[in-house]
Amino acid sequence: MMQKRFLSKIGCVLAIAGVALIPATAKANVTGTPQSLIDWDQLEPGWTSPTSGQVRTYSAGQGTIDLRFDLGATTKFDRFGGGPITPTISSTLNGSLGTENKSLHLQIDAEGIGLTQGSNSATMSAAFKNFKSPLTDVSFTLFDVDIDNGRTWQDRVILKGFLGNQVVAPIFTPQILSNNTIQIVDTYTIDGTRYDSNATNGNNGNVLVKFASAIDRFELVFTDGDDIGNINPRGHGIGIGDITYTPAAVPEPASVLGLLAFGTFGIGSVLKRK
Repeated sequence: MMQKRFLSKIGCVLAIAGVALIPATAKANVTGTPQSLIDWDQLEPGWTSPTSGQVRTYSAGQGTIDLRFDLGATTKFDRFGGGPITPTISSTLNGSLGTENKSLHLQIDAEGIGLTQGSNSATMSAAFKNFKSPLTDVSFTLFDVDIDNGRTWQDRVILKGFLGNQVVAPIFTPQILSNNTIQIVDTYTIDGTRYDSNATNGNNGNVLVKFASAIDRFELVFTDGDDIGNINPRGHGIGIGDITYTPAAVPEPASVLGLLAFGTFGIGSVLKRK
């Protein structure tokens, strides 16, 4: 009788332990859906235009994100119309999303054709910190990538993801597959190659960006292409949409389920034989 009571108590303890542990691990399993890293609408209140070299840290998902903007020696941040100096958060360049879904507006004025990162470019860096692992499926939309009708400027964007020192390629997908304003120049570069009067408020200049594998940071270089000749380009801009990622799925807690099964069934079988 003593042995039977002892086994019964052990079975109950193991079963309760298994049940207690399952909710946390099961909750961790509910992943695979995109989560927000940066929602520009949430950052808009109190936002001021950053200066070159300034780092700003924001809570993002399960960690933090460091944003930094660096200007080349002959490039300055510009404004659009009578608006504030960028980078700023607005609905100026966000495709057809309307005022309820803002983007980060980046407008530059360089003294020459940049082509690459350097004196005639601006760089936005985003570093992901305090996460348990590198981030997968980091994604966002670039808005209004095009070229001036008078060939006085041309948008060029160069994007690279990084995992430590390893470079991770982006995947560029124009939102509109035909009749868009975009050319994929190489693995890391897109140009605006066609003028579209609807590119500012439509989707012809929009490109979805997604990195091919996990990253812990990325760099976005904004400059000019050379389809406009060797000139001093006028100011021009792009919009950068909300940044999301997909948390890695947690494996099924087999050990916990096994513990529960042992507690409820294994001990029960022993008791039956007594």
